[in-house]
Amino acid sequence: MDDLYAINAAKSEFRECFNLADTSRVLAIADPDPRRLVRGSPMSLVLPTKYSLGKLTAYRPEGQSDNGLQGLRQPVATSGAMALFAFAACYFRLFILPDVPLLPSGDQVGFAQAGSRIVAGQLPYRDYFQIVPPSTDFAYALLIRLFGLRTWAPHLVMATLAAVATLLITLISMRVLRGLSVVLPGLLLVGLLLLVSMDGTHHWFSTVAALAALLVLLGGTALPRIAAAGGLCGVTACFTQSKGATVLVGFAVYLVWKASLDGAPARAWLRQCVVLVGVAAGTFAVANAYFVSAVGMRRWLYCLVVYPLRYYPSPTINNWRVVLYDFGSHQNAVRWIAYPFVYATVPLACIVFLLTTRRRWREKDPTEPWPELVLIALTGIFMFLAIAASPSAKRLGSVGPPAMVSLAWLLCRPGRVTGRLKMGLGFGAIGMVLAASVVNQTRWRAFLDLPAGRTAFHDKLQYEEYGWVLQHTHPGQFFLGVPMYLPFHIQNPAPTDGFETSEYTRPEQVTELLQALETHLVPLMILPSAKQYPRSTGLPSDHLGPFRDYLCRNYSLTRTLATGDEVWERRDFPTNCPPQ
Repeated sequence: MDDLYAINAAKSEFRECFNLADTSRVLAIADPDPRRLVRGSPMSLVLPTKYSLGKLTAYRPEGQSDNGLQGLRQPVATSGAMALFAFAACYFRLFILPDVPLLPSGDQVGFAQAGSRIVAGQLPYRDYFQIVPPSTDFAYALLIRLFGLRTWAPHLVMATLAAVATLLITLISMRVLRGLSVVLPGLLLVGLLLLVSMDGTHHWFSTVAALAALLVLLGGTALPRIAAAGGLCGVTACFTQSKGATVLVGFAVYLVWKASLDGAPARAWLRQCVVLVGVAAGTFAVANAYFVSAVGMRRWLYCLVVYPLRYYPSPTINNWRVVLYDFGSHQNAVRWIAYPFVYATVPLACIVFLLTTRRRWREKDPTEPWPELVLIALTGIFMFLAIAASPSAKRLGSVGPPAMVSLAWLLCRPGRVTGRLKMGLGFGAIGMVLAASVVNQTRWRAFLDLPAGRTAFHDKLQYEEYGWVLQHTHPGQFFLGVPMYLPFHIQNPAPTDGFETSEYTRPEQVTELLQALETHLVPLMILPSAKQYPRSTGLPSDHLGPFRDYLCRNYSLTRTLATGDEVWERRDFPTNCPPQ
């Protein structure tokens, strides 16, 4: 009776820990003490395939709590601690203690500006140009509505996204790794990937949604789980349309592969794929229906499909040439440590895993949870495909978390070299976090009380430029040029935030720009430098000729700032341009 009670108790604990509705498939437990359910234990345990011994040991490594299967709940505490570590690491890199944010930069500033446009009553695609679904804009709009337009807003968004991504990737790691290895992917994410990709944009929002979908599907392929994963793929697409589509394809490939591996009939995986794709498409359609009705299907398709495919890759930073650009722009540890690591591991770790383990998972080697490992690798590959055409370090870092899990698993192989490499990467990532935090808190800095709040600067020339702008602008003023809209609460009258001497800036956008300048009589522009503006490139892709003419007739170059940026102030009366 005692043995029967122990077996029933163990079944009950399995039901609770694995969410099993029916434990009748747990056929035998030779040793009723669940504390000895570890890799290599001489015991007999028969579970459904998705609850194999390999998966169980990923949760229950030897040496954990002595409270039976209660120790399986420790992953929540571990993943929570990793999330707090990620948030703290971002905070120490993005703020000067105790609470002064560094001047935000990168694409996140543009999304914060888009959020302020929405708060002011503007609509994406109609009142301002946008090439991704508007979910990121609305996330910033909500933050601005609650707290106002503050310079700390993008940093708070990035720190929160990093914490959630680290939480999810640690929970995912616990499905396939064991022991201290479960924290290695999170450490690599915080210590190395974030070092080159700390920019709170749609890339990270969509990655968090994709990781959530992956975590759901790791729990099994029952139709409710597939529907939930499909819904999260739709959410992913609501931030980055390309990533949502590629992750969806990756999940479909996994479902077909797993059905083939299990010998299931074709109708089984076909039904699963229909549910997956149908829920994803429905989620995306519902989220975007209002904007399609507001601006029309043609305009919506142009902004989200036609423009990204035809014109977005025109600048160097938006195509494969960004690899060389990135290496030249990064310095010190970023160039020589994080940059090579990101470019070596994110595109290759998942592919190497599939190639080196193909024979073992095809033969259903019972020592590892192969379906889960293959799913993680496929997700990493298809997330990479979403940004493969323009693989900047920032984009690679944002799609890299699944690759870190595959890399950590590869490093768990027996051997002195892999063991030392795994330990070196773990301690190296921690060292990078500590070094970046110490450098940020101890290097030279200065502060300005801007309309968006007190802000810290590390760059002396940038500090001088912003100090000059602070004295020569006022909140609500119309302005064009260098993206200073967030810190000074100034307004961009044009539908686009910037313009390029390439096909990236279309002729109709130049026309809209001139109309906005004439309507609002913008008193001040700060343009990057004479290297780009107003000189003509002479190329057919340069559509800025009308803008240059308007600038020459109506504005005067009055000052060149220490950064090289040029101050153009509006004349009282237009003049003729000298011949060029």
